[in-house]
Amino acid sequence: MEEIKIQGARIHNLKNINLTIPKQQLVIITGISGSGKSSLAFDILFEEGKNQYLRSIGILAGLDNEDRFDTIEGIGPAVAVHQNTIRQSNPRSTVGTKTGILNQLALIYASDGKALEEEREHLSPSAFLYTTADGMCINCQGRGAYYDINLEQLIPDKTTTLLEVYENLKVTAGFLRILKKKYDMYFGTPFWQLPEDIRDEVVYGTYDNGKQSYCLERILKNAYEKGEDVEEIYAKTECPDCHGERVSDDAREVFLHGKQIGELGQMTLTGLLDFLDGILDEELSQFSKNVVKHVRRKIKHLIQFRLGHLTLYREMSSLSGGEVQRIFLHLHLESGLDSLIYVFDEPMAGLHPSEKQIMIKAVKELRNIGNTVIVVEHDKEMICQADHVIEIGPKAGVEGGTVVYQGDYEEYRKADTLLSQYLSGKCLMPERTVRKRSFDEEDSLILEHAGTHYLKNLTVAFPLHAMVGIAGLSGSGKSSLIEGTLLKRLASASKFNKAFASKFNKAFASKFDKAFPGKLGHATGIAGVERISCFVKISQEPIGRSASSTPASYIGIWDKVRELFAAQPEAKRRNMSAGHFSFHSKGACPDCGGSGYERIFLTADFSVDKQCQRCHGKRFQEDSLFVEYKGKTITDVLDMSIADACSFFTDQCSIVKPLRILEQMGMGYLTLGQPTSSLSGGEAQRVKLAKELGRQRGGNVLYVLDEPTTGLSLYDTALLLKLLDQLVTSGNSVIVIEHNTEVLKNCDYIIELGPEGGDRGGEIIAEGTPEQLIDNPNSRTGRYLK
Repeated sequence: MEEIKIQGARIHNLKNINLTIPKQQLVIITGISGSGKSSLAFDILFEEGKNQYLRSIGILAGLDNEDRFDTIEGIGPAVAVHQNTIRQSNPRSTVGTKTGILNQLALIYASDGKALEEEREHLSPSAFLYTTADGMCINCQGRGAYYDINLEQLIPDKTTTLLEVYENLKVTAGFLRILKKKYDMYFGTPFWQLPEDIRDEVVYGTYDNGKQSYCLERILKNAYEKGEDVEEIYAKTECPDCHGERVSDDAREVFLHGKQIGELGQMTLTGLLDFLDGILDEELSQFSKNVVKHVRRKIKHLIQFRLGHLTLYREMSSLSGGEVQRIFLHLHLESGLDSLIYVFDEPMAGLHPSEKQIMIKAVKELRNIGNTVIVVEHDKEMICQADHVIEIGPKAGVEGGTVVYQGDYEEYRKADTLLSQYLSGKCLMPERTVRKRSFDEEDSLILEHAGTHYLKNLTVAFPLHAMVGIAGLSGSGKSSLIEGTLLKRLASASKFNKAFASKFNKAFASKFDKAFPGKLGHATGIAGVERISCFVKISQEPIGRSASSTPASYIGIWDKVRELFAAQPEAKRRNMSAGHFSFHSKGACPDCGGSGYERIFLTADFSVDKQCQRCHGKRFQEDSLFVEYKGKTITDVLDMSIADACSFFTDQCSIVKPLRILEQMGMGYLTLGQPTSSLSGGEAQRVKLAKELGRQRGGNVLYVLDEPTTGLSLYDTALLLKLLDQLVTSGNSVIVIEHNTEVLKNCDYIIELGPEGGDRGGEIIAEGTPEQLIDNPNSRTGRYLK
């Protein structure tokens, strides 16, 4: 069939829509955040493509349990990559293993590598791979680094009891009860007087089927991964045996053109290509020449995708959604498969304007070899290249879920939809209330001699009480400058008297760096810390990876909602506490444990979810659903949108205040019980921002945002710009790492890094107002601000 025909699609907020989508074309699905476009692309097209294939080979027979649509015709095998996919946390999964380049290099070293001792026995290719028992460094088990707990720093007082240690780490009441059962007789004992075996178990836990018990290491690791400031007591330390090269002693004694394989793993792809180009033909056998030729072609392709700044040892879990999708595109273009349905989620995210044509060319190439490419996207340049455009809307949540336009791009620009008006120029981005035009060091934060990663000894002044944009190509050093250096310096300075930290910063930093090398980012100091009251980091990191984390729990209203239900007459009659209205405590469905589904593993790492037959996805046990508040059960409340909840809880000030902030930010479409792990990076940032704005901070705050327009349509970007403008006009400061030209045009000041990525970046190539960057010939961003 040449078309995909959908009848009656009705999952989430889709309103029984009917669609005919052409195959073997580039199809863009757009719409404002929460309109239903992802429900159509991923929950209908991708899921059904995957499920029909699995049913055809007899795997999913009888497991389809959701009434998502009436009929679908013409669907085929589907492949998808989400922006918010939780990527592998295994540190052994790296760019080198994912692309297969490390395996290819291992073949070359096994064939033509030169050992320091000529008489040593020949090594097999597996001996050069950190992923094998033969090749890994024994000390760090192939990780290249490990995490150290500084117990003396964590528990400096020799009289601190085990109970006080747990209380200081804010262990929840539930875990404290479990720990009390296990260590009750030791709770009153000073930590440093515990028997050695008990102390080791408290710190490092025990393992059952590979799962670590609850212990100090697990607590600190969770805090570290959430971005909490625990680096003084729990930090990544380079392996002293392999010095980050990950491989064994034997592998490190074999060289190719003067380099060990671990050294190649630490090079950027751009640097690795230069290295391979420098190898002389006489150094290699014909076999290795052929392998090198293949590797060079692969690396060049990855560099074309603007991934040259990555190293082979860069962990997949640390990549942005855009970087993951570009690696994914590379792998599938290499495979040459056709007749598939590819579903992408904002592949333009994280790309500088000058890099976007590479992505457009790649998705077109995927289409040209005979595939259907469906892209959920907001980017103007990608939309204008579409063969077919679908806008879902008109707005979000209950006001969305219908097809407001379907057809070609030229007609779309003439349509009168919410988003097409931004493309045609009928709707314009809001202008700033007041733009700051003059900047001086007396009202700035000044970071001195920053050298983190590839930064080239930068001294940077960040104007305060202004909106400052940080621009530059992928990998040019933006995150190293802000997250890797500035925020670490601010975090350390905030622990001390600010005037002291400012006045004696260089001496303080030197002393601290000797004790904890690299923990503050590599810089000699920071001045002007006393000019802000505090700082708030709002990153793209997930705000919860489990299904039990929801917007309601994250913004702090869930406990209050459960207490309301526990206070109802029916709850009191049944002797029910707030725990009976929690789906991971007493209220959980006994069959599914409060998840709402049964997970069926088809292979060790591939599973499908089947709705729980007992609670039908409601997650609660029956008694919990007999209690109502204003005619609604606890499940009804979780299913409410934030906009509806604002009306429902109008008489509960402590509940409604943070909800109203979210509604004002255009997020009224989110439901209170939506898993936070399902939020896009942009949505997660706005929820974090709403939580911060709900706190009473008293002004003069520095807000630092990392690409907040990820996942945002032009309409939603306009709402975000109004919010950022309000923050600045209220006396605060904003630093925003961003590629979006609409945001950069609205900045008071822009600092641009470059000129390229990785080891070819790390310099300031332009800075000033947007107008000054337009006139600056060195700027790679200015030409896109016109």
